[in-house]
Amino acid sequence: MTKSKQSETTVRRRTRSAGEELPECPPAKQQRYPGMWGQFSDGVPSSVLPRTLFAYGAYPTKLRVNIYSKSHVIGSVAAALRGMVAMDTLMASQFRGLFELPVVRCQNSTKLIGCLLSRQLVTACRHEFWFTFGPDPLRFSLDELRDVTGLNCRAFDVQDSEASESVPPTMWNKLFDTAVGKITVLSVLRMLGNKYLAVEKWLPLALIPLVDGVLCPSSKDLKLTPRYVEMLSDVENFLAYPWGRESFLTTVPRFLPPLVVAPRENPLQVTRDRLSQKTTVCYGFPLALQLFLFDAVPLLLEKIPDAGNTATFINSLGACSSQSTILTVNEIVAVEEDPDVSLFSFCFKYSGCKNTVK
Repeated sequence: MTKSKQSETTVRRRTRSAGEELPECPPAKQQRYPGMWGQFSDGVPSSVLPRTLFAYGAYPTKLRVNIYSKSHVIGSVAAALRGMVAMDTLMASQFRGLFELPVVRCQNSTKLIGCLLSRQLVTACRHEFWFTFGPDPLRFSLDELRDVTGLNCRAFDVQDSEASESVPPTMWNKLFDTAVGKITVLSVLRMLGNKYLAVEKWLPLALIPLVDGVLCPSSKDLKLTPRYVEMLSDVENFLAYPWGRESFLTTVPRFLPPLVVAPRENPLQVTRDRLSQKTTVCYGFPLALQLFLFDAVPLLLEKIPDAGNTATFINSLGACSSQSTILTVNEIVAVEEDPDVSLFSFCFKYSGCKNTVK
């Protein structure tokens, strides 16, 4: 590769095929959850569910989910920017909801996410994750992510979805003294700990960990995404970008059977095999699914330590910095089998899911 090519970074807004298009978010929750008499497809009552990926009672038992997203990054950013104008800007933006999340709910529960993945329903909905918990089906879609995070989930603009241009790594060179791809979220957090950091760098450097460390991580060591860094050339547009939709499209496809598989492979079996391994990886922000379920099933929320604590990342700056188990599989199953659980998930039934034809 020539030197000139090495010194450039390709800035590509998300390009999507017709299969990746997401519908506009309905304006009212009532339209999304019309009640228990909805239908999964024409003529099929909601009590008739699509088949499950795994048979009841045959769920994987040794799966360990590796979640790249680290919620403690939120508190680290809040601690670094405490009392600064840059923090005021973040609190006036779509990212405010992240800082206001109750920290006791934000420790990643790999057991819970693993259980939900194995309880998924096989549907034709490519941008909705359907699963059962207790007797009822639940849906996690763009709407639910928006509800629990407050993130901007609008449709991508033309320049967001179609623009593709090769430009020099302008913002990367302004912010860092190293080659493209050599910086991680941890490196940026260390930079934010430098009290002599140039004023104009505080806000851009605070935004990067929120995106690459919390909402849209795609690597284990949380390497920065050059495309996101170059978007910081216009901070105002960066703050207005639909990060909720970007996060959703990074997160949910990993939950579902793949669209493309090798010849003669069955996408459902590929997914079963992946979830039957010792480990599987989740990209994006699976915590949003966890937060959604805590809202949908209060009995489950009651099982986590100090469940009533409402402290947020604003006043618990070091929260979630060490790993801990907040739910066991036995606790999850006990709630799932509790006859009262359907009373809480009742309002989350939805009529828009279609049975798969596969």
